[in-house]
This record gives sequence, C-alpha cells and structure tokens, in this order.
Amino acid sequence: MEDKNGDKNETRDQIEQPSQTPTNESEAFSAEATGTTGSLAEKPQPVQPPSAHKLKSKKRKVVLILLAILVIVTLIVAGLWYFIYRTTSSTASRKAASTSKKTVTDPFNEKDPQVLKFINPTTGETWLDKPVKIAKQGYLKNVSESDYDAGESTTDYYEVGARGKNKIIMTISPGVAGRENTFLYEKSEAGVVTYVNHPSNTTVYKDSSQGQSISPQYSADNIKSSNDIHYDSLSVPSQLKIDQKGSVVIAPDYDTLGYLYSAPKSSDKNNIKETLVRQLGKSAIYKHESTSSETGLTSVSYFIKTPINTQIDMGYEPLDLSLEGYKWESGVVDPTDSLKAVTHGCGLPMASVTRSDSISASGVKAVGKSAKGLTVYEFVDTNDPLLKKAYDEYYQSYNDSGYLQPVSKSEFINQHGVVLFKDVNNRWLVYVRTNLAPSGGCAKPVVYLYPQKTEVVTVKVGAHVKISDPFYDPKTGWTALVHPNGQLVVGGSTYDSLFWEGPGYGRYPEVTEGTVVKKGDAIPTIKSQLAQMGLTKKETSDFVAYWQDKLPNKPYIRLTWFNTQQMNQLAPLYISPKPDTMIRVFLDSAGLDKPIGIQKQTLKSVPRKGFTVVEWGGLSVKKLY
Repeated sequence: MEDKNGDKNETRDQIEQPSQTPTNESEAFSAEATGTTGSLAEKPQPVQPPSAHKLKSKKRKVVLILLAILVIVTLIVAGLWYFIYRTTSSTASRKAASTSKKTVTDPFNEKDPQVLKFINPTTGETWLDKPVKIAKQGYLKNVSESDYDAGESTTDYYEVGARGKNKIIMTISPGVAGRENTFLYEKSEAGVVTYVNHPSNTTVYKDSSQGQSISPQYSADNIKSSNDIHYDSLSVPSQLKIDQKGSVVIAPDYDTLGYLYSAPKSSDKNNIKETLVRQLGKSAIYKHESTSSETGLTSVSYFIKTPINTQIDMGYEPLDLSLEGYKWESGVVDPTDSLKAVTHGCGLPMASVTRSDSISASGVKAVGKSAKGLTVYEFVDTNDPLLKKAYDEYYQSYNDSGYLQPVSKSEFINQHGVVLFKDVNNRWLVYVRTNLAPSGGCAKPVVYLYPQKTEVVTVKVGAHVKISDPFYDPKTGWTALVHPNGQLVVGGSTYDSLFWEGPGYGRYPEVTEGTVVKKGDAIPTIKSQLAQMGLTKKETSDFVAYWQDKLPNKPYIRLTWFNTQQMNQLAPLYISPKPDTMIRVFLDSAGLDKPIGIQKQTLKSVPRKGFTVVEWGGLSVKKLY
C-alpha cells in the first residue's frame, strides 16, 4: 500500500520483507519462471519495484553517458568542419591573392629604370625605420664655432642602416644656409670607417673631387673616402610623376642628401598641411601647403622624405617661368624677365607656386601663350583684390626705396604684372613678374654682444651681406674685442653693436600667426612685445628709433615676430667663442586696409645667462638693393 510519503513507505516495505525474498528483480523473475517450490513458490509474493533513488542514479548515469557521447560527437564534427573550412578558406585566399596580384597595377605605370631602382634598390642597402642617435664617433676634428662647417663638438651621429655587414652612419652638423650638413659613412665589422663622397648615382660629377666633400681640415686623419659607394634609394630621379595627367616634380640640380625633416607644429596645422602624394619604396613625395590669412593664396611646394629622415626639396614648374618665347595678345613684356610665385621675405621662398581657390573662369581672360603653347590669363576686373594688393606691395617697395620710380597701375597691368594659369587639374595658379614684384630685405639686423669678460669674438652671418657697419668680410666675418658692457672695438673704432643687411641663405619662415593693430597702436604694441621677449630698454629704444618710420603706411598693420630658432634657419649666426644665451627677434609686418583673422602669437622671454648675444631686425617693405 502506498501513501504520500513515497520514499519513507518504500524504505519501510524493504525492512518488513522476509530474508528469503529475492534481492533483485532478476532473481524473482528466475524463481517464478523455473517453478521453484518452497514457501515462495507455494505462496508467491508480489515483485517489489527497485528503490526510487537507485532508478534516479541509473538515469543520471545514462544521461551523463549520452551527454559525453554528444560532446565527443560534437567535437569530432566541429573539428571536421574547422579542417574543411580552413582548407577551403586557405585555398580561396590563395586564389584571391593570386587574382589580386594579377589585377593590381602601379597607378603610375612606372617604366623609368631610374625610378624603379629608386623604389627597389639594387645596391644592397637596408634602412632602419628611423635613425638611432649614437655617441660621438670622432670622424671630425674640433674646429672653431665660427666656421661654417662645424666640427666634432657640434656634430650629432646616427645609425641609419646597413649595406652588407657594414653599418651606415649619418652625421648632422650646422650648415651655412640654416640647413644642416648631412654626411654618410660606412663602418666595417673590423672598425674601418669610409666616408661616402658620392652617395647618389644619379648626380653627374664633373670630377672625382666633387660631391658631398668634407674639407680635409675637418675630417679626422683615420677616415678613408670613397667615390664608389652609391645608394639607389638615395639617388633621386631627375623627375617624378605626381599625378595621372603628366605633372612632375624635378630633382635639384646639385648633390644633396637634404636636411632633417621636421613635421609642422600642431599649432600651425590650421595654416599648414602636408599630404602624401606618392610612396616610392622607403621614400615618399609630400605636398606642402600654407595658406595666407592676408591674400587667401595657398603656397604649394613638394619634397621627398628619404629613408634617413631627411627632406629634399623638389622643383615644380607647371608653367614656363622664363618669359622668353611668350606671345602676348596685347601689352609689353621684357622677354628677359621671368615669372615667380607670390611670396615675400628675405630668404629662399617656401612656395613653388601659389594657388587661388576663389578665381572663377568668368573673372579672367586669355592674354597670351607661353613658349610651350600654354594659355595664360589675367583678371578682367582691374580692381580685383589680388591685383590691387600685388600692385600696392610693388608700389610701396619701389616708391619707398628712394631711387626707383614705380610704374602706374595701368602700366603695371599693361606689362602683365600678375599672370594667371589654369593647370591640368583645373586649379588656378597666380604668378607675378619678377621685375614688378616687391623685393624687400632683411633690414638692419643689429647684433649686441655681452661676454662675461673682455675677449676677442668672431662673428659670421649665413646671409649675403650687402650693407654692414663695421665692414663685414664675407670670408672672415667680424673680429672684435668685446667688453662685458657690450662695447666692441673693430679696426681701432668703437661700436655698441654690429649691423648687417642682405638676404638670408636659408628658407624664409612662414607667417602663420601674429597680431593685427591699428597703425596708431603699432609702436606701443611693438614696445610691449619686445619687453615680453626680454629685450632691454636700450635695445627696444634702438629698435623703435629705426623702425617707427618704416612700418607699412596702411590703416592696420599685422605684426609677426620670428624667434631664434626661425632666424637660425633663415640666417644663422656663427660665433666664437660660443654664446651661452642667444636671443634673436625679427619683425615681419604687413599693411592692411581692414583687419583680418589670424592666430594669436604667444611671445616668450629667454633668461640671460653667461655670454649673451641679442639681435633684432625686420623685413623691409622697400626694395633695399
């Protein structure tokens, strides 16, 4: 009899059974089937079902076995599936890769052997991802700090790659044009160092002595020299394609490894943009663009970034620059003159061309053909803002010179002072006539010397010095006996500073920031800003006395200051003994008819410690020479 207590009832039944009762189901079945006699046979007892927990235990075992079988089968199936998938996927990938390899083509369809070697060098060199600075190696002698070609003390060493078992070592030292001198050496496993005089095999040398030569007085005695080591990957082809429409950039006509590449500062990225144009193995062509806040024109130039992290500037001339052979529908043009990009400054210009994004076809008219048959244009509106500004700058430059008479605006237009050209990519480029363009200069940079003790100081300038006081010898510079109070004696005469004028050998800095003020506020602002940069009252007074009558004669003036680092690029100073502190400030100003938006400039002072050199100067708006 069962009750609701299930397990308890079953347990009680088990206890009450006589000892003869079969212990399991099979025994009970066997006794009944065989007719066994005895008390059990004579009085059959009902077969008791197995206990519930034993049944549950059996069921659990069966379930576990089934689960185990299921897991094993699943793993086997999954393994088979994975193997089939991998095999199929791999085959498909190989087919896809094979297909891709067959269909992908060089977008430039390069066939020039020179370019192909530049991309895939055959001369055995390999390059590190980036140069690794190492300790000084003693490849150069120590020389005077005033020498243009610096010696061991101012030279940095980098490991840049290898050729076979030879390490390739690069040295970087200050250069005369504000750009570093870059040289390469190979060092063998045995420690033999060889100077690589002809790293490029695309440069044509007139004789074996030409090349990246280091003067014997600078090279250490144990350094060998070779004209036979070349690197395909540093041999820049004479020209390189930059688009599918035939545009090319041109390699410099002199031997160079370039100067150290430096990316634009984050603060300049609103005005300066660098774009990858073409990858060439370990090298790459980049386009550099800088937009003027005053004109809206974008200066465009191209350069190659090499495997040794140097920058080689490339030429870009979509239009013939020489006016020889031009045919004009009207007007008069001197055929010996030339065209140039719209730039200003007193050093090498940054731009190859200047582009306008606001010119429309309806606002221009064809006025002639170049020697190569390219159509050139000019503005229909004689009051176009760009044309007006070009004439204003030309007029002020020549009229203020005191000895040059500018032409009238109508004559400026008749002589095609501004020329427009539409390139193959439908971009409008703006050029100016060289003889009708402003030609300012680095006006009266003044150098003050403050040594700790009275001593002889030698000073050289990385510029084409055209005017100076005292007299500047291009070969030796100035040599002066200088006192701590700044007084200096040159050739028996006493001075309180050195003065020079002339274009710098280096690149003129780009104007990306500044301050715009009313003309009447210019001098107070200049005094305040010079104080912010750490100039003394005397130095500030000297600056104002010279510049207050030479600022642009416009309702508004844009003031931008170049700092020591920028001036060291434009026109470096070579001074011996080496100063402890250098403070150089240079004013670039422009006259404006109305205010413009420009990034605000932050000015900082430099503490004066030890032997201090201070220089101030500015860009003249008048033609100086």
